[in-house]
Amino acid sequence: MPSAVDAEAPPGPESPRSTTPQLTPPDGPEIQEAVAPPLDRMALATLLVQHFSNSWGQRTAEFAVYLFLVTLFPDTLLPASLYGFATTGSAIMFSGWAGKLVDDHHNLRIVRTSIVAVKLAACVMYAGSLVLLFHGQSLVQSWNTPLSSGMFALIVIGGCVHNLAGVTISVAVEREWVTTIAGGSTTHLTTLNTYMRRIDLLCKLLAPLFVSLLTTTASYRFAAIFLCGVDVACMLFELIWTEISYRRFPALHEAQAAKEAARRADVREERTREHNRPSLPVHVMAWTGLVRKAKDTLRDWHEFSHEPVFLSSLAISSLYMTVLSFDGTMLSYLKAHAYSDAFLAGIRGLNVVAGLIGTLAMPFMERRLGLVRAGNWSIWSEVLCLLPVLIAFFVGAPSDGSQGPAWNATLLFGGMMFSRIGLWAFDLCQLKELQLALATHPRRNSLTALQYSLQNVADMLKYILTIVLSHPSQFKYAALASFISVCTGAVTYLVYVKNQRGHLLHHSLEDIIPLLKRRQR
Repeated sequence: MPSAVDAEAPPGPESPRSTTPQLTPPDGPEIQEAVAPPLDRMALATLLVQHFSNSWGQRTAEFAVYLFLVTLFPDTLLPASLYGFATTGSAIMFSGWAGKLVDDHHNLRIVRTSIVAVKLAACVMYAGSLVLLFHGQSLVQSWNTPLSSGMFALIVIGGCVHNLAGVTISVAVEREWVTTIAGGSTTHLTTLNTYMRRIDLLCKLLAPLFVSLLTTTASYRFAAIFLCGVDVACMLFELIWTEISYRRFPALHEAQAAKEAARRADVREERTREHNRPSLPVHVMAWTGLVRKAKDTLRDWHEFSHEPVFLSSLAISSLYMTVLSFDGTMLSYLKAHAYSDAFLAGIRGLNVVAGLIGTLAMPFMERRLGLVRAGNWSIWSEVLCLLPVLIAFFVGAPSDGSQGPAWNATLLFGGMMFSRIGLWAFDLCQLKELQLALATHPRRNSLTALQYSLQNVADMLKYILTIVLSHPSQFKYAALASFISVCTGAVTYLVYVKNQRGHLLHHSLEDIIPLLKRRQR
């Protein structure tokens, strides 16, 4: 989603220097942090308000659409898994393209276009869900009717657009704008990242509670209609407010002006090359353009895979192949075991509170341990906390669709809740590692978007897993595979720690265990 880095990877020998202020790691023994002016509090407030509105809409749709599908098809995880598989697959295919859009076009225009796409896609999903809800009972009995399959396809297409536009906004605002606004200060970068993540978590807490309030006090149909109206209103607000926020930061204007000047120079150079080339048939030119884009994508992947931070990206991506979080698949499983909407929203809220504690712990851990070691402590604390969750699926778990005993539920929900502390602390550590590593790269948004592709590959593997293991009684095997994936991510991060620091333990074993010291003669 996210040393400190002990050595910064320099740009390639042929790469032009970026106009973005260089961000230097805070822990190096001889490295001085770049001096940056204090953040404009009013400007920061406008940015955070815009981010809250956008995050609220995305988190609401994320919870509501899965809830609608689970309500319509309570006996199988398949519809929710197919929806997740399709939306994640589209993100894998087009995340790199989304990052390139941010690199190649005016940032404000890209963000505003993406806002319209996100809100309209959400309205399409709510409209399709509303039709299914009005014909709910007949659809469950005859899933293959043209109306039911057509509405489900509409929801899936809307979800794909919603996911991709959300990635574009995230790359443009949470990566490009935040890095530029930080102005070369790692302290500002940590502050901005932490504020943005806390807003995300706050929306994760409040949006499900809001949706559950609508469904329990009114109805699912009313909730779909009301949420559609809220998204339309938020779209109009964000289109105006985003420009206000953008105008408040002079650094964004300067970075955009420099980027456009570099782009104009590239266009002139490209036109000169095209003028000297012999004219080709249209189909040959189209094929040449496709080949060039494919080569650019392969070049980006090759370059990203050789960056030291790539192992850190692999580590956090491994955390996405998990059903051990309150996403749509876990929600479907818990609904199959007769847990109410209000209970699930409350438990999800406690998980979000634990995540907020993680965002509070990360800056403290970074100051005491350094960025890389803070990430190591965070990811391994998540592994330890998920161990009782895994045990809860295999020991004492009910197999008849009823709720488990109290001790089993305590292991399940308590372990997941405490694991969120390590997860969100690690997310912030890894985000900052990625921003520091690519701060001066001329195509940093294209490379940053590739991490989204990695995360979506892992996410799609999760949906493949739940499509194959679609019955709730088989969910424990998906939980086992998820725990193995999290452990794999933690081990991968250990390799990154070794590469960055030259050692795994901050103190030698002889310092930790005095009995291992050799006797002095």
